[in-house]
Amino acid sequence: MHKKCLPKHGWKVLNGLELFAGHHSAVLAGGTALALQIGHRISYDLDFFTPKHFKTEDVIKYIRKAGSTYHLLSEGVDTLVAEIDGMKFSVFTYEYPFIEKTINIGKIKIASINDIAAMNLIAVSQRGTKRDFVDLYYVLQEIPFHKIAACAVKKFGRERINPVHIGKSLVHFSDAEGDPEPRYIKNRGADWGEVKGYFIKHIRQLVYDLN
Repeated sequence: MHKKCLPKHGWKVLNGLELFAGHHSAVLAGGTALALQIGHRISYDLDFFTPKHFKTEDVIKYIRKAGSTYHLLSEGVDTLVAEIDGMKFSVFTYEYPFIEKTINIGKIKIASINDIAAMNLIAVSQRGTKRDFVDLYYVLQEIPFHKIAACAVKKFGRERINPVHIGKSLVHFSDAEGDPEPRYIKNRGADWGEVKGYFIKHIRQLVYDLN
């Protein structure tokens, strides 16, 4: 576990969310969950996904119990985004299963690398941020894409996976160009041009693996 990928105050916030996560069967996924496992960048986002429906006040109750200072950013049906002591916190009701076994940090369950990468693939196909591309790039340095593709099909269903559309999205960088650079861990930084070049070079194989 790469603990440096989460700032010290982030660990305090995360530990304070244990009761919330346990009560709502919530799993930590997204950039922080990935960074803790592969150690490539610092992340300030705590993105949780729960199979349960919830009300904002149900979640806020647990944040208050932890003694944290929070600021509500947005809320909707089964959706909540807030800032907790300098960390961005979000929770969403999530209908899709986690295919691989989660791992534990204390009482917090964390999604597997393949599950996170499969979710990242869908995010890129909708509107990829620079962090989405960077995270997927780092995963692909360690895990063959066909394994991520297989996980995505199991997770979302074959009808949700459009190889041509996803392939085009993987080489569509204009939406991400203006995004800030991720904060990399020392000696782990990737050049943005290198990230783009990787996807351009391997796009045919990536699309093939999705079929």
